[in-house]
Amino acid sequence: MIKVNLLKDQTVRSRRTILTPHVSRTGLIAVSVFILLVGGIAGSWFYVHRQIQTLTETRDRLRVEDARLQELKKQITEYEKLKRLRQARIGVIEKLKDNQTGPVQLLNGVIHSMPGDGSLWLNLLDQKGDRTQIRGFTLRNESVADFMANLSATGLFKSVDLELIESQKDASKFSVVCVNGKREVR
Repeated sequence: MIKVNLLKDQTVRSRRTILTPHVSRTGLIAVSVFILLVGGIAGSWFYVHRQIQTLTETRDRLRVEDARLQELKKQITEYEKLKRLRQARIGVIEKLKDNQTGPVQLLNGVIHSMPGDGSLWLNLLDQKGDRTQIRGFTLRNESVADFMANLSATGLFKSVDLELIESQKDASKFSVVCVNGKREVR
C-alpha cells in the first residue's frame, strides 16, 4: 500500500513570493486630481448651500418688513384722508367765521366784552332796528363800567349808554342801551 501524503510536508520549506504593489505615478496623479475635484465640488456645494440659506433668511425678513411697511402705508393713507377732511372742516369753519354778520358779530362782541372774573351776567339781549338793549346783574358796579368800555372798543356800536343801575340785596341790576353801527374814525 502506498501512502500518499496530501498534506504538505512541513519539513520542506517553500518559498512564498511576496507581491509588492507597484504604484504608478499616473494613478497617483489621477487619484489626487479626483480627490481635489471631489473636495472642490463639496466646498462649492457647501458655499452655495450656505448662500441659499442666508438669502432665504434675508428674503423672509424682507417680506415681513414689506408687510409691516405696507400696513404703515395704509395707515398713513387713512391719516391723510382724515387730515384732508379736518382741513376741509376747518376751512368751512373759517369761511363761516369770515362771513359772520349781524347777530353773530353782535354776540361775539358782547361775549368778548364781558369781564372774565364772573362778576357780571346777562339775562337779556334785545336788538330792534339800530338799537340794542342789554340787561343783567353784577356783583360790583365797576364791572358795568368795564363792560361798557369794552363794548365801545369793539367798534360795533356808535354809542354805549347806561340806562339804569339799581342796587338790590346781593347784586345790582343794570341796563345798557347801544346804538348799532360803526363809529366814525376822526
